[in-house]
Amino acid sequence: MDYVGLFTRHHVAVLHDWLTELGELFIDLEYPHSGGSGRNYFVHSLEDIKSLISEQTHPEIKITIFRASIFPIRGKDYLDLLERALKRIPENQYYQIVVPLSYPGEYEMLADGKGHEELRRDIANLEPGHEIAIGVHPFDPTNEEFEQFYGGRVERLYFEIRKNLNSYTELINHPDRYQDALDRWFGSIRE
Repeated sequence: MDYVGLFTRHHVAVLHDWLTELGELFIDLEYPHSGGSGRNYFVHSLEDIKSLISEQTHPEIKITIFRASIFPIRGKDYLDLLERALKRIPENQYYQIVVPLSYPGEYEMLADGKGHEELRRDIANLEPGHEIAIGVHPFDPTNEEFEQFYGGRVERLYFEIRKNLNSYTELINHPDRYQDALDRWFGSIRE
């Protein structure tokens, strides 16, 4: 699939401005009907975004790019991070603690939970000395909780390709029956 082709000149210009403003964007990729969860990345350039999108091969995809510093509570001093997180994350709100790896690395979730007691326990159980990031994943809480944590509505670019059919048993079992139609549609290129 050529998902890079979904991006128009306008999308690229918007992403350029967001990267110039923030220096980092968070991308959530979901793969409908794959039986698994999605993948998340921190990207720092248009080249990162183009490379990441060009690697996608699943026949269905949801791409969401956020204009916000997702997981903004960052550092190596876990006591300081805990103090900042307790001030910013309301009691009984979901949170995640992640390793903020840059693309091509995928972010690594170390812990997740809900509420201050769990947050204290999770941070206490972490091996010290690693840079971590704490925040609210865009798709974990309700929109209201997400907006509360990030201080209002967060702009995003969103692309979704979904199908109700990815394979056809008749084609699989009788490919010769469809060859003429496929040649007319695709030319001499075959899947």
